Amino acid sequence: MTEKLPAIVRLATSTLALAAAALFAQVASTAEAEVVKSDVPSLEDYPDAGQAAGMVWHYIESDEKPLLAFQVPQTDNELWRMTCQKQLDGSSRIANMIVATPEEMEAGDQFGFSIRIDDRRSIGILARMLPTSLEGESYHMPQFSLINTHILFSALADGNRAYVNLNGSKFSIHLNGSGEALTKFLKACQ
Repeated sequence: MTEKLPAIVRLATSTLALAAAALFAQVASTAEAEVVKSDVPSLEDYPDAGQAAGMVWHYIESDEKPLLAFQVPQTDNELWRMTCQKQLDGSSRIANMIVATPEEMEAGDQFGFSIRIDDRRSIGILARMLPTSLEGESYHMPQFSLINTHILFSALADGNRAYVNLNGSKFSIHLNGSGEALTKFLKACQ
């Protein structure tokens, strides 16, 4: 029996070490989650864009080109517009335009920016300053196109607030009602 004792002691020690390592990993994981959750951007750094004006998420049903906008109802005053673009191969893409003028951006410039939903990781997007007409005037606004299954859309549908950093121009938008509007829009854009 004394020959087996060191093996049993080693087995017990190994089991204890594995249990301690698992417990430490769980504590570390919980601590990381708490750090991430407390790292939500502030409204001071990302001022609310749209809520004071009464902007809402609004889906406009159309067989040809479904539309989703973050806008003031019954007006052309919008901050974000999404349109469905059916491709020849049967897939769908979603064209996005954010009505904002990032610092130091000129017509045709391509740049990366980030969108963060609540306390989750930021989602990187590549946009280009492209021409658009607003109220009869020509402007260049950030525009980008994504596949209709891109992670951004499910994040927007499932969050409370989006924090947008457009090349240093920071703002946030509420996501109240985005889930229902996005679900309808994405279903139409398949």
